[in-house]
Amino acid sequence: MLKGTDINLTCRQCGKEFVLTEAEREFYELKGFTLPSRCKECRSTRQSQSHHLVCSQCGTELEKGASIYCTACQESVNLEIEQKTKQSKMAASAARTKLQASESQKAELAELLRQKEQLVAELKLKVDSLGQDLDKANQFYAASGWLQPVLNDIEKKLEDLELAQREINQKMLQTIRIMQERYGNIGLLEIIKRNLRQSLKEGA
Repeated sequence: MLKGTDINLTCRQCGKEFVLTEAEREFYELKGFTLPSRCKECRSTRQSQSHHLVCSQCGTELEKGASIYCTACQESVNLEIEQKTKQSKMAASAARTKLQASESQKAELAELLRQKEQLVAELKLKVDSLGQDLDKANQFYAASGWLQPVLNDIEKKLEDLELAQREINQKMLQTIRIMQERYGNIGLLEIIKRNLRQSLKEGA
């Protein structure tokens, strides 16, 4: 018999042709059952008339009062139920583990948040304290009045120094212009030498 193909059979009860799929045929061969001789409709009718005397899975005749499955099919069903139950337990255990990990992480985050809030509160107290100290210092200096005159005097001296520096710079620029006009293209070093010699002569 070829694998990978469906086969056509004739129902011995109603005479109609029915298709036995590859998957169904493999199941019967795996269980060691003979291929069904009735179509699904006749097997279902026979089962209801005989009060479940035929296995609802493979169509094998059963003794009166037996289960709706034969022994082999019942074992297969029980194994499938057992596997599904095991998978459900494993899934429930994994979900429980994730939930516990999530609760633990949630507790850690809550503790971290509490610490951060406490740190912010402490920093706020320090800022408020520094602000109060600064206000007291400003009030003290404003009330005493001794610091402002000192600052004013220092500012006046700085202004005088800047003014004197500007005057010196202007005089130097004027001197350089006059010397350039007098001596033309002669280098500045040569001009200084001449002035020094002239000063030495006049001093002698």
